[in-house]
Amino acid sequence: MRQDQRSFYRIDVIMPCSYRILSTAEAEETVLPQVADAKYIEEYFMENLTQLDAQINEVISHINQKSSLLATALTAMNSKINFVLQTIDEKQLTRAIPQKLVNLSGGGIAIDVEEDVNISDKVDLLIKPLHNESPILVRCNIVKITPNKDNSSNNIALEYHGLSEDDRRKLVYFIQAKEIELAQKERDSKMAKR
Repeated sequence: MRQDQRSFYRIDVIMPCSYRILSTAEAEETVLPQVADAKYIEEYFMENLTQLDAQINEVISHINQKSSLLATALTAMNSKINFVLQTIDEKQLTRAIPQKLVNLSGGGIAIDVEEDVNISDKVDLLIKPLHNESPILVRCNIVKITPNKDNSSNNIALEYHGLSEDDRRKLVYFIQAKEIELAQKERDSKMAKR
Protein backbone atom coordinates (compact mmCIF):
# COMPACT_ATOMS: atom_id res chain seq x y z
CA MET A 1 0.00 0.00 0.00
CA ARG A 2 1.25 3.47 -0.73
CA GLN A 3 0.49 6.55 1.28
CA ASP A 4 -0.74 9.57 -0.65
CA GLN A 5 -0.18 13.25 0.06
CA ARG A 6 -3.41 13.60 2.06
CA SER A 7 -2.09 11.19 4.70
CA PHE A 8 -4.72 8.55 3.97
CA TYR A 9 -3.81 5.10 2.73
CA ARG A 10 -5.28 4.06 -0.60
CA ILE A 11 -6.40 0.55 -1.44
CA ASP A 12 -7.87 -1.12 -4.52
CA VAL A 13 -10.92 -3.09 -3.46
CA ILE A 14 -14.25 -4.37 -4.77
CA MET A 15 -17.16 -3.01 -2.74
CA PRO A 16 -20.81 -1.95 -3.07
CA CYS A 17 -20.67 1.39 -4.91
CA SER A 18 -23.30 3.35 -6.80
CA TYR A 19 -22.92 6.85 -8.15
CA ARG A 20 -24.83 9.60 -9.83
CA ILE A 21 -23.18 12.38 -11.85
CA LEU A 22 -24.69 15.86 -11.53
CA SER A 23 -23.98 19.12 -13.29
CA THR A 24 -23.17 22.07 -11.04
CA ALA A 25 -26.74 23.37 -11.46
CA GLU A 26 -28.26 19.98 -10.59
CA ALA A 27 -26.03 19.74 -7.52
CA GLU A 28 -27.24 23.15 -6.33
CA GLU A 29 -30.87 22.07 -6.75
CA THR A 30 -30.47 18.63 -5.17
CA VAL A 31 -29.69 18.49 -1.47
CA LEU A 32 -28.42 15.20 -0.09
CA PRO A 33 -30.17 13.95 3.04
CA GLN A 34 -28.10 13.24 6.15
CA VAL A 35 -29.02 9.55 5.98
CA ALA A 36 -29.97 7.46 2.95
CA ASP A 37 -33.18 5.60 3.76
CA ALA A 38 -34.56 2.82 1.55
CA LYS A 39 -36.93 5.09 -0.40
CA TYR A 40 -34.15 7.57 -1.17
CA ILE A 41 -31.75 4.82 -2.27
CA GLU A 42 -34.37 3.25 -4.53
CA GLU A 43 -35.49 6.52 -6.14
CA TYR A 44 -32.13 8.24 -6.46
CA PHE A 45 -29.56 5.52 -7.01
CA MET A 46 -31.46 2.54 -8.33
CA GLU A 47 -32.41 4.21 -11.58
CA ASN A 48 -32.12 0.82 -13.23
CA LEU A 49 -35.26 -0.27 -11.35
CA THR A 50 -37.16 2.80 -12.54
CA GLN A 51 -35.97 2.35 -16.12
CA LEU A 52 -36.86 -1.34 -16.01
CA ASP A 53 -40.33 -0.54 -14.68
CA ALA A 54 -40.88 1.93 -17.54
CA GLN A 55 -39.78 -0.71 -20.07
CA ILE A 56 -42.11 -3.30 -18.54
CA ASN A 57 -45.06 -0.89 -18.70
CA GLU A 58 -44.29 -0.07 -22.33
CA VAL A 59 -44.12 -3.75 -23.30
CA ILE A 60 -47.37 -4.46 -21.45
CA SER A 61 -49.10 -1.67 -23.39
CA HIS A 62 -47.91 -3.26 -26.68
CA ILE A 63 -49.10 -6.69 -25.52
CA ASN A 64 -52.46 -5.14 -24.62
CA GLN A 65 -53.03 -4.40 -28.31
CA LYS A 66 -52.92 -8.15 -29.03
CA SER A 67 -54.24 -9.70 -25.81
CA SER A 68 -55.90 -7.71 -23.05
CA LEU A 69 -56.08 -10.83 -20.85
CA LEU A 70 -52.30 -11.38 -20.98
CA ALA A 71 -51.67 -7.66 -20.44
CA THR A 72 -53.93 -7.71 -17.36
CA ALA A 73 -52.04 -10.70 -15.95
CA LEU A 74 -48.67 -9.06 -16.56
CA THR A 75 -49.85 -5.78 -15.00
CA ALA A 76 -50.99 -7.69 -11.91
CA MET A 77 -47.63 -9.44 -11.63
CA ASN A 78 -45.79 -6.13 -12.06
CA SER A 79 -47.93 -4.55 -9.34
CA LYS A 80 -47.14 -7.44 -7.02
CA ILE A 81 -43.40 -7.03 -7.65
CA ASN A 82 -43.66 -3.28 -7.00
CA PHE A 83 -45.48 -3.98 -3.74
CA VAL A 84 -42.73 -6.38 -2.63
CA LEU A 85 -40.07 -3.79 -3.52
CA GLN A 86 -41.84 -1.21 -1.35
CA THR A 87 -41.59 -3.52 1.67
CA ILE A 88 -37.82 -3.94 1.34
CA ASP A 89 -35.96 -2.11 4.08
CA GLU A 90 -32.67 -0.20 3.76
CA LYS A 91 -30.50 -3.14 4.85
CA GLN A 92 -31.99 -5.42 2.21
CA LEU A 93 -31.90 -2.74 -0.48
CA THR A 94 -28.23 -1.93 0.10
CA ARG A 95 -27.43 -5.52 -0.84
CA ALA A 96 -28.55 -4.57 -4.35
CA ILE A 97 -25.88 -1.87 -4.67
CA PRO A 98 -23.62 -3.07 -7.48
CA GLN A 99 -20.11 -4.27 -6.62
CA LYS A 100 -17.45 -2.10 -8.21
CA LEU A 101 -13.65 -1.99 -8.23
CA VAL A 102 -12.61 1.25 -6.55
CA ASN A 103 -9.42 2.88 -5.36
CA LEU A 104 -10.45 3.93 -1.85
CA SER A 105 -9.01 6.23 0.80
CA GLY A 106 -10.33 8.18 3.76
CA GLY A 107 -10.19 11.38 1.71
CA GLY A 108 -11.38 10.28 -1.71
CA ILE A 109 -12.11 7.52 -4.17
CA ALA A 110 -11.37 6.74 -7.82
CA ILE A 111 -13.89 4.85 -9.97
CA ASP A 112 -14.47 4.05 -13.63
CA VAL A 113 -17.56 5.61 -15.23
CA GLU A 114 -18.95 5.19 -18.73
CA GLU A 115 -20.71 8.56 -18.78
CA ASP A 116 -19.11 11.74 -20.10
CA VAL A 117 -18.00 13.95 -17.22
CA ASN A 118 -16.68 17.46 -16.77
CA ILE A 119 -14.28 18.56 -14.05
CA SER A 120 -16.98 20.95 -12.76
CA ASP A 121 -19.53 18.13 -12.30
CA LYS A 122 -20.34 16.70 -8.87
CA VAL A 123 -20.79 13.02 -8.04
CA ASP A 124 -23.19 11.70 -5.43
CA LEU A 125 -21.76 8.48 -4.10
CA LEU A 126 -23.41 5.65 -2.20
CA ILE A 127 -20.93 3.14 -0.80
CA LYS A 128 -21.19 0.42 1.80
CA PRO A 129 -17.76 -0.56 3.11
CA LEU A 130 -18.95 -2.34 6.26
CA HIS A 131 -21.68 -5.01 6.12
CA ASN A 132 -23.03 -4.29 9.60
CA GLU A 133 -23.08 -0.47 9.19
CA SER A 134 -25.37 1.83 7.24
CA PRO A 135 -24.18 2.95 3.78
CA ILE A 136 -22.26 6.16 3.27
CA LEU A 137 -23.91 8.85 1.17
CA VAL A 138 -21.62 11.71 0.17
CA ARG A 139 -21.28 14.33 -2.53
CA CYS A 140 -17.88 14.46 -4.19
CA ASN A 141 -15.87 16.94 -6.21
CA ILE A 142 -14.11 15.62 -9.32
CA VAL A 143 -10.37 16.14 -8.94
CA LYS A 144 -9.10 14.37 -12.06
CA ILE A 145 -10.51 12.68 -15.17
CA THR A 146 -8.38 10.08 -16.96
CA PRO A 147 -9.65 8.32 -20.10
CA ASN A 148 -9.15 4.56 -19.92
CA LYS A 149 -7.05 2.86 -22.61
CA ASP A 150 -10.06 1.62 -24.56
CA ASN A 151 -11.66 5.12 -24.52
CA SER A 152 -15.02 3.57 -23.60
CA SER A 153 -14.86 4.90 -20.05
CA ASN A 154 -13.10 7.36 -17.78
CA ASN A 155 -11.44 6.93 -14.43
CA ILE A 156 -12.48 9.78 -12.17
CA ALA A 157 -10.70 10.72 -8.97
CA LEU A 158 -13.12 12.13 -6.42
CA GLU A 159 -12.67 14.06 -3.20
CA TYR A 160 -15.35 13.70 -0.53
CA HIS A 161 -17.16 16.94 0.25
CA GLY A 162 -18.67 17.23 3.73
CA LEU A 163 -18.01 13.64 4.78
CA SER A 164 -18.97 13.16 8.42
CA GLU A 165 -16.32 12.01 10.88
CA ASP A 166 -18.38 8.88 11.58
CA ASP A 167 -18.38 7.99 7.88
CA ARG A 168 -14.64 8.74 7.60
CA ARG A 169 -14.10 6.42 10.58
CA LYS A 170 -15.99 3.66 8.74
CA LEU A 171 -13.77 4.11 5.69
CA VAL A 172 -10.51 4.15 7.64
CA TYR A 173 -11.60 1.09 9.65
CA PHE A 174 -12.50 -0.74 6.42
CA ILE A 175 -9.15 0.15 4.80
CA GLN A 176 -7.21 -0.95 7.88
CA ALA A 177 -9.13 -4.25 8.00
CA LYS A 178 -8.34 -4.88 4.31
CA GLU A 179 -4.65 -4.08 4.90
CA ILE A 180 -4.53 -6.56 7.79
CA GLU A 181 -6.30 -9.17 5.62
CA LEU A 182 -3.77 -8.60 2.81
CA ALA A 183 -0.81 -8.83 5.22
CA GLN A 184 -2.22 -12.08 6.64
CA LYS A 185 -2.54 -13.56 3.14
CA GLU A 186 1.04 -12.58 2.30
CA ARG A 187 2.30 -14.12 5.55
CA ASP A 188 0.32 -17.32 4.95
CA SER A 189 1.69 -17.49 1.39
CA LYS A 190 5.27 -17.17 2.67
CA MET A 191 4.66 -19.85 5.30
CA ALA A 192 3.22 -22.22 2.67
CA LYS A 193 6.34 -21.82 0.49
CA ARG A 194 8.65 -22.98 3.31
